Amino acid sequence: MKRAVLIVLVVIAVLGAALPFAPVAFLKGPMERALSRGLGRKVEIDSVSLTLFSGPGFSLSGVTIHEDPRAGIEPFAYANTLDATLDVLALLGGSLEFSSLHFNDATINLVKPNDEVWNFQMLLDTSPGIPLPSLKMRGGRINFKFGDTKAVVFFDDTDLDVSSRENGAVELRFSGAPARTDRSLQGFGYFFVRGTSVPRGQSGKTQLNYRVELEPSSLDSVARLFSTSVPDLKGTASLDAQISGPPQQLDVKGLAQFGDGGKLRLDYKGALNLAGHTLELASVLPQELHASIRLGASNLLATPQWDIAAEMDSMPLDALLNIARQVGAPVPAGQGTVSGNPGYGSAAGFSGNVEIRDAEVSAMKIPTATLFFKKDKILAGPVTVNFDDVDLKDKDTAEVQATYQSGEGGGVEWKVSTRRMGIANIRALGLAGAPLFDRVSGGSWRGLLRYQQPASGVGSWSGDFDVQDAQVRVDGLAAPVDVQAAAVSAKPERVALTRIKARAGAISFSGDFGWDAGAAAPSRFRLQAAKADAAEVERFFAPTLVRGGVLSRTLGIGSAPAAPEWLANRKAEGTVTFDGLSVGGAVFSGATRLAWTGTSVTLAATNAKIAEASVSGDLHVDLSAAAPRYQYTGAVKDVRYKGGVLDFEGKAEADGSGAALAASLKAEGTLQGRSITNPPDPEYRRAKGRFSLRMTPGGAQWNTTELEVQQGTDTLIGEAARQADGKLTVKLNRGE
Repeated sequence: MKRAVLIVLVVIAVLGAALPFAPVAFLKGPMERALSRGLGRKVEIDSVSLTLFSGPGFSLSGVTIHEDPRAGIEPFAYANTLDATLDVLALLGGSLEFSSLHFNDATINLVKPNDEVWNFQMLLDTSPGIPLPSLKMRGGRINFKFGDTKAVVFFDDTDLDVSSRENGAVELRFSGAPARTDRSLQGFGYFFVRGTSVPRGQSGKTQLNYRVELEPSSLDSVARLFSTSVPDLKGTASLDAQISGPPQQLDVKGLAQFGDGGKLRLDYKGALNLAGHTLELASVLPQELHASIRLGASNLLATPQWDIAAEMDSMPLDALLNIARQVGAPVPAGQGTVSGNPGYGSAAGFSGNVEIRDAEVSAMKIPTATLFFKKDKILAGPVTVNFDDVDLKDKDTAEVQATYQSGEGGGVEWKVSTRRMGIANIRALGLAGAPLFDRVSGGSWRGLLRYQQPASGVGSWSGDFDVQDAQVRVDGLAAPVDVQAAAVSAKPERVALTRIKARAGAISFSGDFGWDAGAAAPSRFRLQAAKADAAEVERFFAPTLVRGGVLSRTLGIGSAPAAPEWLANRKAEGTVTFDGLSVGGAVFSGATRLAWTGTSVTLAATNAKIAEASVSGDLHVDLSAAAPRYQYTGAVKDVRYKGGVLDFEGKAEADGSGAALAASLKAEGTLQGRSITNPPDPEYRRAKGRFSLRMTPGGAQWNTTELEVQQGTDTLIGEAARQADGKLTVKLNRGE
């Protein structure tokens, strides 16, 4: 028995492999005629071969199914290959018919001629007594045509199943991704259609009963499927609809969902006319919302024209804001009412107006505001917005104007002016991203600020305003900078702060600061600081100067964290003037020019003073390690010493912070002196030599070598040293 089964299987396999090569070219004509009878239109085939594994039938190559003459001359469908399965019962009765047709790599054209039904309806109305074979397509394309005009909308990656049922009913299963020939649509899900059509009965009309679904898709892509000129839309949309009735008057009812996870659910009902390709939908909203939404569309799939409109009669503002929150808009709760009839049409653009009354949103109070919708613009204001700010004695008030323009050359403009408003309220007005306001807390501001963003491009801020009593966060500082007052001039290309009066910790300063929009350009400043202590400066800049743990900073164990992004990208240059900077026991005053690029900082002093001595040179600070490294190269002249003066020139190095910084100091270079008195020896008229300095636990230790001293008419040569205990030892010999 097993052997017999094996033999049968082998025979079937051999037949299945050999059948495609069987000489059946003579069947091409009968096949074309049989398909033409079944589909009610002319069919042409390039070649024929037999198949067995997919059912007894044929594999047809280069299949062209011509159109019904009423629908035009372009073929109804073209398939690279078509698998046609024979109807065995019909074949036994002496008739060559097919039970199913499977299209591979196919394109189908759905046509709506003028004053005629769709061509697929013509296909369903085949000759009486000839059943329509089951049709299948996988991964194909469906185009639409109205009269002689091909629509820009088509379906790609399409799966299609059409099969006959009892009483002439036809079952349809369809899935495909909508697309346009004039642009790509990203983020669009698949359409699914499932249902049946029943041929004309006593009513004389074909009856359709279909369920239509759309997977969650980009709301922007859904809108641009029908029009490329709609404003940019955010969020997602999906729908589920049931349509039933004759093609000329289909009843539609269903559910649309918006936002991630379908947070906003909207029931709707309406009518679809496949013959006239029009659609009318109306929302089904609770009565307490006092609102309705209507959607109308015509000339579907060809050159769609559509419009959407809302009617609101004292709709609760909180209900409207709740809808916005459900689709992802970051809006707070509020009170008030909304009335109006805003709308948008693909041809007419915006229309209508909206009036908001007695609104309270967060800390804002808006007595009345009107929004006007005009063709390609939405206009609002000037609107008076009041705030209750407990931090200020006076009530905050601002005037707000907003404009939105769609299409090419359009964009958004947002303008706010105030005589005085707490900075805590800037977020409610959408100003949190404005220059300086993105890192300010407390205090108040006054003036004008404008935001503009073109439809295609990056937004920019401009305006002139003052800031008082605010705290400004600056990366790399131990605490915010307290700004008593500053004037801000903002332009798209540059922001400038002038007339600054501020405190950084215990350091008071004034001056100007500005930066360009381009990241490559350094910030520029001019600052004048009052008396300060170097220890306070170091404390305030500690997050910039010191990184890593104690072991990496003091013992060099482990590696320091990489420079943070703000430090690696920092670029600044300008001047800093100190009235008096205490460094140990010395007081530094004067100006220094600072250049800061990433982890490298250079301070160049040209006219600085320490007491009566003058200082010039460059101090370089390396911030790439766990603790800062300092290197100074320059000169200190006119240092008072024992009735005379000393001039030093050389270099000094130190690293670390606090006590570790002082303990690591070392220096070397040359010195020159004039009129030095060293009792009991007479005065040294002139002296020169080389010096070195290093710190010890007991204090500073100086050494002077190659010392050459003029004493009277004599020249003495030797060396000198000051030990950690403060004792000076000088050894001199007469020169040759």
